[in-house]
Parts: sequence; C-alpha cells; structure tokens
Amino acid sequence: MPIFGQAAPAPDPPLANEPARLVEALGGPLGDVAHDEKALARATALATGSKPAFFSHVLLRQPGCFSWYWTRAWAVVQSGSVVVYPDQAATAPLTSPMKVEDCLCEVGEREECKTDFYCFRLVHAQGSAIFCAYSSKEQILWLQALQKSGVRYEEPSLDIGGVTSIFQHQAKLLSGELVDLSRYAGCVCLVVNVASK
Repeated sequence: MPIFGQAAPAPDPPLANEPARLVEALGGPLGDVAHDEKALARATALATGSKPAFFSHVLLRQPGCFSWYWTRAWAVVQSGSVVVYPDQAATAPLTSPMKVEDCLCEVGEREECKTDFYCFRLVHAQGSAIFCAYSSKEQILWLQALQKSGVRYEEPSLDIGGVTSIFQHQAKLLSGELVDLSRYAGCVCLVVNVASK
C-alpha cells in the first residue's frame, strides 16, 4: 500500500538481455548470498577465483537537480571492469565500464552513505561512484572481487612509529585471547572498533 501518496516500488523485471548473458556466462544466478551458505560459498569462489567476478543489485548515488539521490541498479565486476545497468533486464549499460585497476576503492563509514546499507566508493578518472550493497556479505563479495581484479586501496599515510602493516599487530578477542593479525595477511579485512564488552 502506498504511503503518503508514493507509489509502491515496481517489482524487478526478470533477468534478460545483456545482464542475462553475463550471468549465464558466470554459471547462472547466485541465489541469496546473505542467507544461504551454499550460495555464499559459490559467490565467494566466483569473487576470489582466477577470473574474479560478482554481480548483484546495488544502490548507486546519483546527482539530481538540487541534491543527490539513490537509484537501484544492477552491477557486475568481470574481466577487470565494473559495469552498471539500470536493472537486470537492461539492453545497455547505465555507465561506461570502469577499469578496476584504474580505480581507487574507499570503504568505511561515509557521510554520503545510505543508512543501513554497506557502502564503498570507486574513484576513477571521470570522478567517483558510490555503491551501497544490500548486505554486509554482498559488500565483502564486491570488495573481494574488486581486490582480485586489481583495485587499489590507498589512504594518506600516517606516522605510526615504524608499523607498516596492520598484520604486525595483535587483536584481543572478547574472550580475552590474543590473536596475531598476520594470519589474515592477503585477505580483505574490515576492522571494527568495539569500545566495551
């Protein structure tokens, strides 16, 4: 039922055209990666394999007349490029393909991020694109596929007393056990600061 005169969102069209061909070439639909362990395992293998790829619906931040707005889109990273389509039945991309190796990826709390979504930003020669994944698992799959495709993760360097990597540190689990972070070297790591137990 519409609220305050807004129309209910239209259901997604069935997979068709160029997105359907891409999904078929990648082995078919992935399923619900946020809730199905088999779907997540298959998607992880696809995102971290020798030919990394991932696809899903995302929210894309776009400029409007007086402010920014979010639009639902369908995106794929494959063969070293990110391509965004208006939906999963589009006949043409919404944007030009972005070569992943030419992009800088920024992850973290973003003021421009949509509340309750999982954002990342790709900065490229023509500007930047801010994406929101619908679940933390989808965000991690996007980041894994982007990393395996050659995206750069860079931030301004800080003087931290000779430490060159987070993997030189230890973390204390809630149980009090110390864990060497070196065991996670080579993986995409999201660091969360928990203030108290």
